[in-house]
Amino acid sequence: MKKIKSSQEVENFINLFKKHLSDFVIGAFAFVSALLWRDAIQEMINRYRESIQQLVPFEGVLITKFIIALAVTFVAVLAIAIVSRVLKKQ
Repeated sequence: MKKIKSSQEVENFINLFKKHLSDFVIGAFAFVSALLWRDAIQEMINRYRESIQQLVPFEGVLITKFIIALAVTFVAVLAIAIVSRVLKKQ
């Protein structure tokens, strides 16, 4: 025997569905945006790779990539901290 759902249960399901759908769409846009930023940053690094390698005392592309990754990570963490503080105050 089927149990008939109340209108409140149906409304709760619809609201939950809308929330998850909006989270999914926002996540998809964030993912696409992250990929575009990755490409832009990678292109910038590729253009300045020779000058960056001259600043690094070690030979090799691998060391340069690690140094660049550390620098970008530091800037990203700093930006996240600043944005978190600004949004927390509001």
